[in-house]
Amino acid sequence: MTSAHPEPGRFASGVLAVAVHLVLVVLLVFGVRWQQKPPAPVVVDLWQEIPPVKPEPIAKPAPEPPPPPPAPKPEVQPPPEPPKPVVKAPPPEQPSRAEIELKEKQRKLREQKLEEQERRKEELRKKEEERRQKEAERREEQLRQEELKRQEAARRKEEEKRQEEALREEERRMEQEAEKRRAAIIEEQQKLAQAAKVRAEEDARKRAIAEAAAAKQRQLAQFMERIKQKVRGKVVLPPGMSANPEAVYSVTLLPGGEVLEVRLIKSSGVPAYDAAVERAIHAADPLPVPSDPDLFQQLRQANYKFRPVE
Repeated sequence: MTSAHPEPGRFASGVLAVAVHLVLVVLLVFGVRWQQKPPAPVVVDLWQEIPPVKPEPIAKPAPEPPPPPPAPKPEVQPPPEPPKPVVKAPPPEQPSRAEIELKEKQRKLREQKLEEQERRKEELRKKEEERRQKEAERREEQLRQEELKRQEAARRKEEEKRQEEALREEERRMEQEAEKRRAAIIEEQQKLAQAAKVRAEEDARKRAIAEAAAAKQRQLAQFMERIKQKVRGKVVLPPGMSANPEAVYSVTLLPGGEVLEVRLIKSSGVPAYDAAVERAIHAADPLPVPSDPDLFQQLRQANYKFRPVE
């Protein structure tokens, strides 16, 4: 069990440590006031007495066996050296109020100097920008004046050129009018002759067209008549057919004459006769068609009238 009373050596060490710290604080305060840096204090731990060092127990040799020689005795190691006193680092030096104020003034002076430099730079930049702007405006005005002068010179030159051209044009116009009057008579005579020739050619062309159209119409009528005759040859009249009704059919043909579509346009009034005509149209397939494509196009879809007696 430990004793409740402290050891006498510990009390003396504590008193000595407190006294050393008080001396250090007094020196620090006076050093700050005199604006002098005090020497770094040295902290030494004091020992009342060197703690006893217990020697290590000497190991007893093992019992020697009979055959081998006896083992040598272990050497006694010297006691360890006492621990050296620990030197504590001095506490950090606290700046005084005067130093703090001085540093603050220096910081403000630096900030003011930087602000002044920035302000001057900004003023120089603005002055340089204004100078450049004025220089640009001056160059622009100079270019504008030069452009106006160039345009005025070009306008005067163009006006002179236009007047000269107008004089030459007037001379040419007078010469051309004289030439036109001379050529007008010849041209009028040529026009009359040309008009007569054109009228003759147009009349001949119209006659040729009319004759060709008439020929095609005749050919078309011939083929339509041939188709009607072939269909009539296939019509089987219903019994008791006494009247002569007329049935109209639309017939659509293919280029080879094949019947593509048959459609009743007008009934004869006798359904049996209508059906007989439609059967006859299909029975007459293929119908005769012209080889001329233009003529076939007119015959491709046509209406045919059929009567029992024609």
